[in-house]
Amino acid sequence: MATNLSTIPAAMRSLAIRTYTKPSGYEVLDLPVPTITNPNDVLVRVHAAVIATRDTQFAGGMTRYIAPLKFPFRLSVRGSGVIAAIGSKVTSLKIGDPVYGISSRHGHLMHREVSFASDYVVVPADILVIKPANLSFEEAATLSASVLVAYQCVRLYFEMTGQPAESTLEGKTVFVPGALSATGSVGVQVAKNVFGASNVISTVSTAKLGLVEELLGKGVVDQVIDYRTENVMDAVGRGAVDFVYNTQWDLVGTFPLVKPDTGAIVSIASVPSSGMMRSMFGPNRGFILGLMGWVSDLVYMYYGWKLRGTNIKQDFLSGNPGVREDVERTGEWIAAGKIKAVMTVVELDDIEKVREACDKVATGKGGLGALVIKLV
Repeated sequence: MATNLSTIPAAMRSLAIRTYTKPSGYEVLDLPVPTITNPNDVLVRVHAAVIATRDTQFAGGMTRYIAPLKFPFRLSVRGSGVIAAIGSKVTSLKIGDPVYGISSRHGHLMHREVSFASDYVVVPADILVIKPANLSFEEAATLSASVLVAYQCVRLYFEMTGQPAESTLEGKTVFVPGALSATGSVGVQVAKNVFGASNVISTVSTAKLGLVEELLGKGVVDQVIDYRTENVMDAVGRGAVDFVYNTQWDLVGTFPLVKPDTGAIVSIASVPSSGMMRSMFGPNRGFILGLMGWVSDLVYMYYGWKLRGTNIKQDFLSGNPGVREDVERTGEWIAAGKIKAVMTVVELDDIEKVREACDKVATGKGGLGALVIKLV
């Protein structure tokens, strides 16, 4: 390991939990600084970390019977910072490099303790990207995973509808709920700014209507619907949408929006298929995973029943940060400024504000963009 060990303390602050809990039970604990044991890993001095919905779900015990957590459990799998030490086989990075990334190899495997919401974290070097100088650490942490997932969902849409992998969304109408949510704000920008969608439709609450153009840019969302005062079906029109990038739990509610002969839906916020569950958690998780897979198959039968009489394709995707080619490609878009970060930033040391903000993430109510925990 290469570093000046005298500059790294023995203990660090870490946003952590002692047992399964709601955000009200989150704490800032003093824990040992992790050390590099794998020669391909690096130690990062974290500047900013993101708390996403599934961080709060895992902390609340969503997978306790499949992949139990080890306590104290440190939160966040995505963030940004500066390289503080490198393993003996790392050649792509050096001490002092500003970096960002997501440390989970699979979008749902958040039970692995990687703890970006700590002063220091050890991660594999090959999941990190050099932070562009034009981005703050908070912005880089915000965009690290969401752009990748949106890109992979668009690619899946092309695959599902028999289009070449390098297609565009020109001439297509795309619906992305939650224009100012952590994932929706990125989804609409990827659809418009990267893939050239002709018509992007999204939703916000009444209080956020005036923020869409301000935060995302003029013309990114062609039609903004106030879901509190308007009926989304009436505003969009039945069978008007080519592609739904679904970022919220009401997947079935999007079905009538889609063109019945050619449309498709890719969801990141619904029930995964039994095959995806096995991919996420491994095939040997016993009775509980088998039971969940059985329930998932029933849900997919229900989806099929709701889509009967149409040729609409639908699938679930969690995102895979392990595809280095995708990480690098989306990193180029981020560096070029094609996607703006929409975020709420709170300081780690203000635990009450951290808990309040994390509760908004957990409930999906009241938050704006991604929740970023600022450490430096």
